[in-house]
Order: sequence, then structure tokens, then C-alpha cells
Amino acid sequence: MYWNFGDIIRGPLDAKFSRRDGELSVEIGFGNGEHLAHLARTRPDSLVVGIEVSRWCVTKAARRALSLGLENIRLIYGDARFLLARMFEPSSVSRICMNFPCPWPKKRHSARRVARPEFAGLIAFCLARDGEFTLATDVEWYAEETREIFAETADFETGRIIVNGERDYATKYERKWQAMGRDIYTVTARRTGPETNDARNGEEPDGLGPIDAPACPHGLRERVTPLAGEILKGHGYVVIFRDVFFSGAGDALVTAISVDEGFEQHYHIKLMPTRNGVRCALDTIGRPYITPGVRASVRYTVRRIAGELQEKP
Repeated sequence: MYWNFGDIIRGPLDAKFSRRDGELSVEIGFGNGEHLAHLARTRPDSLVVGIEVSRWCVTKAARRALSLGLENIRLIYGDARFLLARMFEPSSVSRICMNFPCPWPKKRHSARRVARPEFAGLIAFCLARDGEFTLATDVEWYAEETREIFAETADFETGRIIVNGERDYATKYERKWQAMGRDIYTVTARRTGPETNDARNGEEPDGLGPIDAPACPHGLRERVTPLAGEILKGHGYVVIFRDVFFSGAGDALVTAISVDEGFEQHYHIKLMPTRNGVRCALDTIGRPYITPGVRASVRYTVRRIAGELQEKP
């Protein structure tokens, strides 16, 4: 069977989700997509959007949705901590849920937890007034920590933690934990603060068009080859330039990995000689989100071509 994912998987060049799409329901970390499919079946008039950091899980969920004929599912590949503000209009979502996310128990991983004021702020940004955020977990301290953070956020009203309450659908992990006799804790926070129509402060524009660099007097290969293996660090991001490839036509392709506050992306920077210099642009195949790290990597490459940088950072 041929799988056409073009209509179901959304990327950085697509329009943001908004109220014009109808009622929006979001699941963060949907895993194999079974709960996402349940939401789509039981809410046929809603658009159900899933966010997942695993590319393989996104592929499996897309196949599941297509095979079941669920046309009201859309999927986004990436980290919700970055994507919520960039892929959704403010106050556009009716409900957001997370089912059994990793609690990240180690202290050095605490920044990845849901139980942080920054994440609660992102949820508040997306939710419409009276919209709900729900988290289900088998870890009691994680549920308590999450409830406390949302209770301390002015935009939310939180109820008590429900233990082994009735849920409309039991996921694979929930069925597993229940069979082991483990308790299930559910946290619900309702957005009560005023809605916002403004984009989040500090967000950079998503656009990053081609940048032209002056011609290389000693050739593109000599200037660009040293990029391989370099590491670029900035405020909140790290970029690793992996490899540099050259074509017979004289073009070059730089492979890079950027990590912006834990959000990792793999992409390519294409270098194309022109009559007056070299044109530097993101390759459209990878379609990365324009994070500060991605933006810095392109500009750094341009400076390398222009001969402004002689030493590795």
C-alpha cells in the first residue's frame, strides 16, 4: 500500500493551527497513536493534533490514521516545548492531554519535565478559556509536582489528583500498569485566565531565506571543508557540523545537528556558487524549524565562506 503522508503530517512551512480549523484537541507524546485514533473517532467534528518526538511513532500513527480512514488527524514531529508556540495560534485549543510521559526522575533531566512553570505557560498560551490540560501517570510524585506547578500558575484552576478514576480509554501502558496492580494518577487543570491574541514574546520570525556570500578566492571547497566536525555554541543552543559533501557541479551540502534547549534537529545547508558569489540556504528536504541554532548555523556558514572566520570556534 502506498502511504501518502502529505496531508496528515504538518511541518514548519505549513500554516499554524487556529480556530479556523474548528475545535482542536492535542495529544503530546502519542506513542503508537492508539489513543490519538480514539480521540479522532469519538470527536469526528474536531481536528485532533498529535505531537511526538519519535519519527518512527509519527510514521506508525500516520499509517494507523490512514488505514482507519480518520481524516481529522494531523501529526507534528518534534518537541512540544518548542512547537506549541510555533504551530498553534494563541487560545486556539480546547483540550491538551499527555498519557504516561517519562517523568525524567534524574535531576539533570528535570528541565524536560511537564512540571515546570515554562511548560505550564506554553499550555496556557495555546488553550482557550475553559480549555483543559490532562496528564495521566503511574508515578505519584510526578502527578503531585505537576499539579503544584499548574496550581501556582495564575491562568489555571486545578482540582485534586484522581487515583484510579474512570477514563474513556486505556492506553497500552495503562493496561500494562493496571495488570501489574499499579495506581493511575490523573491531573486536570482548567484554563481560567483571560485569553490572549498575541504571539509569545521573544519568538523569532520563522522565515530564513537564502543568504549570499562573496566569491571564495581560493574556491568553495577550501573554505567549507573545515566546517566538518566544528561545534558552534550560543545562548541555549549547540550546533554540530557533521559532514561536507561536494557535487560534480560545484555545489556543496553541509549536514548539521542543532540542539535548542533539548530540541534536536538534523538538517542540511546547501551552498550553490553563483556569478557573484555563493548562495547559502537550508535544503528543503529536511524542512527544519527555524530555531536560534538553525539560524546561527546558516549565518556561521556564510561567515566561513566569506573568510571572516579563520579559526574553529
